[in-house]
Amino acid sequence: MKKVFVAIFTLLVVLVLTTTATERMNGFDCEKAKKTLVSCIDFIVNKVDQPSVACCKGVREVKLSLPTREDRIAACECLAKAWPQLPNLNGTRAFALPKICGAEVGFSITKNFNCSSIS
Repeated sequence: MKKVFVAIFTLLVVLVLTTTATERMNGFDCEKAKKTLVSCIDFIVNKVDQPSVACCKGVREVKLSLPTREDRIAACECLAKAWPQLPNLNGTRAFALPKICGAEVGFSITKNFNCSSIS
């Protein structure tokens, strides 16, 4: 009985790890992107005049994680959900951030952007 339990438990662990790894390889990882962009908060809430080097590096990393339309839509939806968590967010700065950092992401970062319109 113990061997059967161990075998089933091991199989479940492998399935969970495989599923998680596959999801991350085949899609946009919102939590990772939010962590990557945390260094941009000071800029988009008007605490500093320019985005930091770390912020722009994060923007470029996120851009690289958006090779497909589905990834860009997922990123847009992720950012749209994160927007209300920053009540002092300056929409003009958020919109300009990808251009300032030299990493156009293929959609506008605005409060009411329609993510399904992304090509």
